[in-house]
Amino acid sequence: MPKRPATEDALAAIHAIRQAPEQHDLWGDLVPFLAHKSNHVVAAAAATAERFEIGALAPNLVEAFERLMRGPAKLDPGCKAMIAIVQALVALEDPAAKVYFAGVRHVQKEASYGPPVDAAAPLRGMCARGLARMGHADALLECVTLLADPEIPARTGAIRAIADSGRPDGVLLLRLKALLGDKEIEVTGECFSGLLALDPAASVDFVAKFLNGRDEEVTEQAALALGESHLAAAFPYLREAWERGGSSEQRQALLTAIGLLRNDDAVEFLLGLLREETAITAKAALGALRLYASDEAIGKRIDGILALRADVVQ
Repeated sequence: MPKRPATEDALAAIHAIRQAPEQHDLWGDLVPFLAHKSNHVVAAAAATAERFEIGALAPNLVEAFERLMRGPAKLDPGCKAMIAIVQALVALEDPAAKVYFAGVRHVQKEASYGPPVDAAAPLRGMCARGLARMGHADALLECVTLLADPEIPARTGAIRAIADSGRPDGVLLLRLKALLGDKEIEVTGECFSGLLALDPAASVDFVAKFLNGRDEEVTEQAALALGESHLAAAFPYLREAWERGGSSEQRQALLTAIGLLRNDDAVEFLLGLLREETAITAKAALGALRLYASDEAIGKRIDGILALRADVVQ
């Protein structure tokens, strides 16, 4: 059996494959690296399989995952390889249920300068997405458990998995989680985004209700989720929230959200503010309009307005 290359040499070889894939037998050249003793090499090989969509490597990715799970703390510190493997399998749409079920329940506490850290939290979230995307009947059951996981990546992964599932009962889970809230604001933001992706028509009104709350962080997350949804129905809610007033930070977040919608109503509203409002408001609108820097037509309209407004400095 030929000796495996050293870690540095293996990583250099994988880099060469990425630089000139047409010069390599992608399956044949990457297979040995998935069995390498270094988890960094395995992770790089898995990421390359994902990048070039090498579906034929799916069985080898599964085999590599199962090998690492025999002694994960020793064989894959930081869960770097297992996370990369699952990410590749999910991207390749491989129904590797055995892998996903093993990973979604895996906890890997590792030493740190403070309390032990759970390196497997992102793995749990990614495996939940694998189960959801393959349409497994028990996917939401696993997601319910992860919604109460102590680690942020596991909770956000579960929310994304529920959105990926396309299941109507997932809407109920995400609404409940949004209403209960989370100690980490980014998790609540993921709930808003997940709802708008999973059930756009019914979720705009639900998410918009959070624009009226007293918690500015929640309000901002709701606004940004509505903006990133690109749903035309979100514009009246965002405009109304902006017109109600609030702190300068909150109002800027609302204008940014309006800009993110990227539709004609949003652009005309922002251009109107730039043209007619006070310098402070006009500058805030200009900040939101920078999202359209690559749009030549909008850029000319902005320049035309600024030429008449000496009080607004770009």
